[in-house]
Amino acid sequence: MSTANTSLRVTELDFLSIRNNLKSFMQSQSQFQDFDFEGSGLAVLLDVLSYNTHYMGYYLNMVGNEMFLDTAQLRASVLSHAKNLNYVPRSQKGALVKANILVTPTITEDQVTNVITLDKFTKFLGQDIDGINYQFIAINSNTAVKDSGSFSFSNTYLRQGEITTIQYLMDPTNTSRRFTIPSANVDTDTITITVQESSSNTTTIEYNLAEDITELKSNTAAYFLEESDDLTYTFYFGDDVIGKKPKDGNIIICNYLDTVGSIANNISKFYLSDTIAGLYKNNVSITAANSSYGGTDKETINQVKHRAPYFYTTQNRAVTIKDYETILIKDYNNIDAVSVWGGEDNIPVVYGKVFMSFKTKGNYKLTNYEKDQIKTDIVKRRNVLTVTPEIVDPDYTYILVKGQVNYNSTLTSLSANEILTYVKASISDYVDAELNKFTASFRKSKLQAYIENSEKSITGSDLTIYVQKRVPLILRNSTYDINFNLPLQKSDYNNRLYTTPEIQTFDVNGISRNIFFEETPRSATGIDEITVLNGGSGYFSSPTITITGDGTDAIAEAVVNAGIITKISVTNRGINYTYANITITPNGSGSGATAIARLEAGTIDYETGALYLNSFVSSTGTPVNRYYDTDVFTVNIPSEKDIILPLRNRILTIDENDPLAIQITMYAEQ
Repeated sequence: MSTANTSLRVTELDFLSIRNNLKSFMQSQSQFQDFDFEGSGLAVLLDVLSYNTHYMGYYLNMVGNEMFLDTAQLRASVLSHAKNLNYVPRSQKGALVKANILVTPTITEDQVTNVITLDKFTKFLGQDIDGINYQFIAINSNTAVKDSGSFSFSNTYLRQGEITTIQYLMDPTNTSRRFTIPSANVDTDTITITVQESSSNTTTIEYNLAEDITELKSNTAAYFLEESDDLTYTFYFGDDVIGKKPKDGNIIICNYLDTVGSIANNISKFYLSDTIAGLYKNNVSITAANSSYGGTDKETINQVKHRAPYFYTTQNRAVTIKDYETILIKDYNNIDAVSVWGGEDNIPVVYGKVFMSFKTKGNYKLTNYEKDQIKTDIVKRRNVLTVTPEIVDPDYTYILVKGQVNYNSTLTSLSANEILTYVKASISDYVDAELNKFTASFRKSKLQAYIENSEKSITGSDLTIYVQKRVPLILRNSTYDINFNLPLQKSDYNNRLYTTPEIQTFDVNGISRNIFFEETPRSATGIDEITVLNGGSGYFSSPTITITGDGTDAIAEAVVNAGIITKISVTNRGINYTYANITITPNGSGSGATAIARLEAGTIDYETGALYLNSFVSSTGTPVNRYYDTDVFTVNIPSEKDIILPLRNRILTIDENDPLAIQITMYAEQ
């Protein structure tokens, strides 16, 4: 008779452990004490028993895992749990582009028509850098009047995808009222469901996607949508209690875009593949205002597991900051990061508003059209009635890394340039891991840790951190208010504010000069310029110019032409001036001349990081910028702190495409 093995181990589920436990159990039985368990027959039996036990343990473990959203591994299980939370995972989204379309009829085409319409769903082709074509369609109709022999359709939006139409029959055998869209690449934002009365009665009713069950009545024309196990989508209707049920014999018409997702981003070359108004196709020019953007792929399993619980807590309403963030990330697919803050936390304080800022996946600024679309279609129908949403652009603060990295040449066979390559790669790793998000903080010590761990011979680093703002250069007479929103370091003779590029502006005599802005230490602050307000008359010899104020040693001379003071030249700037008065004393004759001293080109508040530049007028067109876009003016200044914390819509980053962003010299200690 066999005896129970009370010490049988059941904790191991791998095959070999199970086999050894079974073998030990059988060897403990008196009936099998003389058996060779490694013999062919018993070995096979042990293998079969072990495999069976291993499979059962694995499957039961998987069943347990699939019962919970956190541990589920199968997409079907994750979708089932998400459905319980009323969460429909985001589908693929077609890329969008704004284009200006110019149609010029050729001599072989219609010359009489003066008004034409670019129809909705007109087809275009977008070609990527590899020469691969993707279909785009016009998402709205647009009308143009002939002007100077051409038709111009400005601000026309094109979306990537192929329009597909499928018809279904409402059959009495389909008791579940469910219909499958046979594609895994549906852009669910483009789905339209129309119910036609019958094949002989073309009366139609459009059904809208149900998003809030509290708004559904028995006669509400709404449909429900969910992702199927095979990655396709299924839509279904109500039961005449929650939503209207189509009648038997109705024809269900489903239109949607079948899209390739993110592959079609960054396309800027477009061609017409259709005919506009049925008349024109030979001479059509399409100019993209920007490269295509916003194309995304399906949400991954991990994204669904992360977002579904947050979406459930919002209950389809926007009240708290987390509510806004969750809804925006789910419903606006082109967001890489979002920051939301209340008006009471804004500077200046604005009560009754909620502010939102987006970092898009293409790092571009949202157009006014997109901002209005977000506020109207996503936010306003969910937020508190008395709260006004406002979208502001992200405030990019660029980090410039300057300094020295020391290394021990006896510990490596690499050259200084090769080690520098490792250093730059480590900085890139730091940017990817720590920056480029609204919640990101810059920590100099952490950056140094990345650098010093990048190659074994590196012994230390000494870095100076500059912060940079990039502002559009305005060619008219303008002042610049630039706020870094962080403490700035007062200059010394090694580190101080500087700007790029040089700007050509007029001096007091109307002569074009190249200028930079540079921070001046207080000990070197003198009179930079004296501007003649009124040249007076009757000056037949140069008058005496007297400069009074809280500084010393400033000297200036007047230039007289035909009895009029045309210029006052500063021959010695002096020092320690914060204000100055100019007195003009005639030497014999002359009167009426007045002048003011210009002490500075602007001011800096070092504690708040607010910088003000006095107005100036560019004497030429847009200046050439060797490092940045031609219309960009940069202000660079050392940061007072080694830690820069996140603030509202601020994004900290290091622009790796900027040749001035990383200026590191290598120093060999031995």
